[in-house]
Amino acid sequence: MSKERIRRRFAWPHQYRLLAAGCLLVLLLWIGAVTESFRSRQLVLQSNARELSSLASALAEQTARSLQGVEFILRRTSGWSHDAKYPADGEAVNRFLREEIAGVPQIRQLDIVDATGQRIATTLPGNPASNVSQRPYFKAVQRASGNAVVVSEPLVSMVDGRPTFAMASRIEDADGRFEGAVVALIEDGYFRNFYRRVDPDERTSITLRREDGAPVVASASGKRRAEPDRPVLSARKQVPGFQLTVDITRDEALALQTWRTSRIYDFIGASALSLLVAALGIALMRRMQQLGRFTRRLQASQRRWRTVFDNAPAGIMLLRPRGRYIAANPAFQSMVGYSSMELQSLTEADIAHPEDVELTGKHVERLLRDGLPSIRFEKRYQHRDGYTVWTDVRLARVTMPDETMARDPARQEDVIVATVEDVTQRREDEQARRQLESQLRQSQKLEALGTFAGGIAHDFNNILGAIVGYGELAIEALADQTPEHHYVAQVLKSADRARSLVERILTFSRSGLTTRQPVQVQPVVHDSIEMLKVRLPAGIRLEVELNAPEAYIEGDPAHLDQLVTNLCVNAIHAMPGGGTLSVVLDTLDLDAACSLSHGAVEAGHFVRLAVSDSGVGMTPDLLERIFNPFFTTRKAGEGTGLGLALVDGIVREYGGGIDVGTVVGEGSQFTLLLPTIDSHASQAPGDKEACPHGEGQTILLVDDEEALVRIGEERLAELGYEPAGFVSSDAAWQAFLADPQRFDAVVTDQTMPGITGVELARMIRAVRAEIPIILVSGFSSPALETQARESGVNAQLRKPLPKAELARTLKHLLPD
Repeated sequence: MSKERIRRRFAWPHQYRLLAAGCLLVLLLWIGAVTESFRSRQLVLQSNARELSSLASALAEQTARSLQGVEFILRRTSGWSHDAKYPADGEAVNRFLREEIAGVPQIRQLDIVDATGQRIATTLPGNPASNVSQRPYFKAVQRASGNAVVVSEPLVSMVDGRPTFAMASRIEDADGRFEGAVVALIEDGYFRNFYRRVDPDERTSITLRREDGAPVVASASGKRRAEPDRPVLSARKQVPGFQLTVDITRDEALALQTWRTSRIYDFIGASALSLLVAALGIALMRRMQQLGRFTRRLQASQRRWRTVFDNAPAGIMLLRPRGRYIAANPAFQSMVGYSSMELQSLTEADIAHPEDVELTGKHVERLLRDGLPSIRFEKRYQHRDGYTVWTDVRLARVTMPDETMARDPARQEDVIVATVEDVTQRREDEQARRQLESQLRQSQKLEALGTFAGGIAHDFNNILGAIVGYGELAIEALADQTPEHHYVAQVLKSADRARSLVERILTFSRSGLTTRQPVQVQPVVHDSIEMLKVRLPAGIRLEVELNAPEAYIEGDPAHLDQLVTNLCVNAIHAMPGGGTLSVVLDTLDLDAACSLSHGAVEAGHFVRLAVSDSGVGMTPDLLERIFNPFFTTRKAGEGTGLGLALVDGIVREYGGGIDVGTVVGEGSQFTLLLPTIDSHASQAPGDKEACPHGEGQTILLVDDEEALVRIGEERLAELGYEPAGFVSSDAAWQAFLADPQRFDAVVTDQTMPGITGVELARMIRAVRAEIPIILVSGFSSPALETQARESGVNAQLRKPLPKAELARTLKHLLPD
């Protein structure tokens, strides 16, 4: 039998083949529909599980942040109630509690109860009596230890019967015994409303539970409970830092409700499609190959266009000339925060910055009118979240068929193609670069000014040295209680103020000595305020209260003067229309570490300086930047923005902290805490003896100022020493080299032509290692101190040099 006959015998008729193909197609269609149904069911369940897990994590984090704010207030109030002495007026305590919870919406009530559970202070008006001793959370706080925080079960308020729950912190006395508790009643509705806003879906149950499983808060939507034995989807997340969990459950049947509806429609569609396949099978077979080729070409072209459109890094959009969106790619959607469907219902003006609403319309009109190939310009868009997006826009005109006119395919319309590039970051970088350049120029100006000021201070110190020296000689030669004695004393007092001025100049130029010394705080603060009174503007009333006569810190008087001056000057500028400037100085003992608004301090003894004004106050965003270098609210040329930055740097260097309180329209208060020292333990040897005398030792005195050499010789002679003065460091070196054993000590200036003081010390030390060397300078720095120590200098003094300080230093260095 031939192959052809075999093929004919076993070949099916054409209609049977079509029928078999149609049946197979329908079967495959139903298999695919069922398979897709099960797959989509799993995807819906997985999506719901991921959604619940993400939602639980977000809620746990947000709940932790809300409860951390409550815990912070509880601990701070507990510490205050432990340290504070309750005033006779209980309303002062209640007012403090109300101030503590101001601006904290999650706290509805803050109470302090004693060890018996009796309320002794509250934020409620009228301070109604109440006892919480039978509350389980109070008993839990009694059993706890340390600074434990207890979260209660759901409660009903004893005042208004509203649902709430409590967080309580234990208060202990110095011996660790239970003294009472600070109780914060939390707004149950705060968390309910928050949970409802986060997920308003009534299918979801959100519950905040304690570690024992007891519910604390359940959202309004969470009141629905799944029926017994019905499967549910759930997620649980631990609230960070608290023994609480956030539980989220959702009825699986409710989660799959949309899926079921979708499957019904899918099966209806599959049935209809099966009937259609059966009815049109023959016709479809005839056109299958042709349509397949056409479809593949069309899909390939569409995929290429869609790939470019969807993955382009720049925004691409199609607009009608009147500004209505036709399409926008994901890059532009992300740029403005609207989806493609939302943009199709908007116009270009709806999302443009208010000042640029008409900008695109003008350029489109120009593009259509003048026949330009494209137009480029910058434009601002208003993101959905409210911030401004700067863009570089290029418009081009294209003509395409009007899809709305199905009966007239030949009809065409003009469409605007726009490419949009987000240049916000580039503009911000450019602005930041300009700001940094401005700050650099300002820093260079300040550096040059500091160098200039330091040079003037050095020369002025030499002049002051002669004034102070001859003034001391003159006052010693005059009898007490005479007009001449008084006149010379005033000259020395003015010279001492000039010396303080030079020290501030050196501090500004960062050239002052960094060696710290015991500083009695109150006299320095008093002198700074006295100097401030001279330039106090009219309309400013000054109130001063100094109550720390025995307080000492280890530091520099010039730094302390900088603190007082900068804070007072800033307070004065905050009161352009006049007001009250208050300066209070006292001491404070802290038994535990304390966190301030700018810094933290450990337990110890502190001197407290508070400067307050009744001026304009500061907004929160301004308060965050006041200590930033170069930040100032004054007009250009009126301030450098370094005052408060210098205050912050000095306080931090001294191991202190700053607390800032402000109310807009009422004023501000800056409180500085600086650690104190024992003044008696810090005194240098020889402080009790004003001017100890020598025993005829020969002192090599070197200074390039002839007047300072002469006065130095007279001082040394008065102190019982044999001076040998030189105005040239070269001549002094030659004299020493000729007879090294002749001299018992060396007092040398630093800045001199030829050999400097440090170089001279190094050369002398190489010849005679044990000789005491004192370096005197009016312009010093940390680098100079290091060089002096490396060169063998025993002591470093600052110009102008008082006789008593020179006498004590020589007495200390020379052997008895």
